[in-house]
Amino acid sequence: MTVVRAHAALRADAIAYTYLADGQSDARSLSWSELDARAARLGAALHGQGAAGEPVLLALPSGLAFIESLFACWYAGAIPVPVSLPLHQRAKHRLNSIIGDARARFALGSPETQARLSTAGSAEGGVPPMHWIDPNAAAATGSGAECPGAPDQRVALLQYTSGSTGAPRGVIVTHANLMHNSSLIAEAFGCQPGDTIAGWLPLFHDMGLIGLILQAAFTGQRCVFMSPERFLMRPWLWLQMISDYRACGSAAPNFAYELCAEKIGPEHKARLDLSCWRHALNGSEPLRPKSLARFAAAFRSCGFRPDAFVPCYGLAESTLFVTGPTTQRRIMVRDADGRRLSDDIEAAAPGGYISCGRVFRDTRLAIVDPQTCRPVDGGGIGEVWLQSESVCDGYWNNPEATAATFHGQLKDESGTGGGNWLRTGDLGFMVEGELFITGRLRDLIIIAGKNHFPIDIERTAETADPVIAASGVAAFSVDVDGAERLIIAAEVRREYGRPRTGQAAPDFDAAAVRGRIRTAVAAENEIAAHHVVLLRPGALPRTSSGKVSRSAARTAYLNQTLDKMESPIDAPTMA
Repeated sequence: MTVVRAHAALRADAIAYTYLADGQSDARSLSWSELDARAARLGAALHGQGAAGEPVLLALPSGLAFIESLFACWYAGAIPVPVSLPLHQRAKHRLNSIIGDARARFALGSPETQARLSTAGSAEGGVPPMHWIDPNAAAATGSGAECPGAPDQRVALLQYTSGSTGAPRGVIVTHANLMHNSSLIAEAFGCQPGDTIAGWLPLFHDMGLIGLILQAAFTGQRCVFMSPERFLMRPWLWLQMISDYRACGSAAPNFAYELCAEKIGPEHKARLDLSCWRHALNGSEPLRPKSLARFAAAFRSCGFRPDAFVPCYGLAESTLFVTGPTTQRRIMVRDADGRRLSDDIEAAAPGGYISCGRVFRDTRLAIVDPQTCRPVDGGGIGEVWLQSESVCDGYWNNPEATAATFHGQLKDESGTGGGNWLRTGDLGFMVEGELFITGRLRDLIIIAGKNHFPIDIERTAETADPVIAASGVAAFSVDVDGAERLIIAAEVRREYGRPRTGQAAPDFDAAAVRGRIRTAVAAENEIAAHHVVLLRPGALPRTSSGKVSRSAARTAYLNQTLDKMESPIDAPTMA
């Protein structure tokens, strides 16, 4: 609230946010003064309904109404709860879980959204009924003069995690967390008020909400954005937006860079000038040297520079940002033993791990043995633990999970590491002060007493045959007759599984593809695949941020609900 009103006072007519409704030409903008006025009017309506201090569901798609509603909650002293709008029944159950966990009684959403989600929050859904407010109607009428705000309201928002391994958990993000993390991001990337940043990431996700929308408010930059759906349908629109608005920074997960390199052809490249793009952030999912090298080669003719790549690491439990670019802006590629593979992303081998950079200011990072809670020596792999002012307060209404995740006790030579540490659940190692992430602790595959990182197996399987889709493989283990066995679920490329209307799918030998994957994994990863299952495009379960959910894929495999390309009688066999 304070930063918006400061911008409105100092630069009232400057454009704050521009939303490209169609991803390109249908631009709708808000100045800082317009945002302040509309958020104040909506905030007054919320406050008048008794929402101060209460969680308020933001059931809104990407757009200006989402931004107005976010700040309106803070003007009213309410606690915004951004959520993904469900497209199917399974996601609707997740929304009900969030409503019940947050104990939300208020929701901001259009009449159409209210009608579509009519059972969410009903007695039938097992949670109290919701009081819905249409933000467009409320912001267009009334006066914001009586909106008092709540500067003493400590909690800024509830950021719900993907819930891929169970019920969603609401991370308690304070205003102090937001200010501290925003300042770290600004410091890491040298953001200036005159700059423009751009993106398409979903606004209910921390990377889009904090890294894009709130970073613009913190620094006074202009923010240009479009919906995730537009990007997925036409990836070139993202790069065209960067080119047209001369954006200096834009972030995306690894799969987005892969998708652009694969789908954008010469016709669209001819219209791009990416020389303005100084900060091409890559985070939220495993980083792949091959993807970055392929993107750099594909868009070199458009003015893109490889040194613009900024691999990052972060998580909702630490607000968002944890590690980022070094002064040298180098990208180190190392193997799991820390051995140098390359410092040149374009010359890097397909395997290996990319450095996610260093920590900033007061942030403390330790690589810890998750069993003994002692630091790992000599650059070994362990769980990533954090201390920082960006580390959040815990999980909403969940003291047990809060204690397990946010109250880690590090044991050093004196027996204690001093204070609480955030246990991230991520595995990694350090080389020359930079962090390398190897995977998730809960996803670690242990077979015959040996640890295997799923990302290594997935990379091998993905490159074993051109039929397999990029970023479309999940590796996990299941119990077979009392022993853990490796399962590989791999999506085929779209042209093989879902050809365009009127076109026949190209033929491919499914048995041969599975055989090549088995052979490659056995040779490169020294593990035998019990079953390789080929899936239709888009069949793998994914989190709200677009990452493949290995745990959900494992559950679907066990329940035999994966959308297979192969025959049901094609039984698994040992490699």
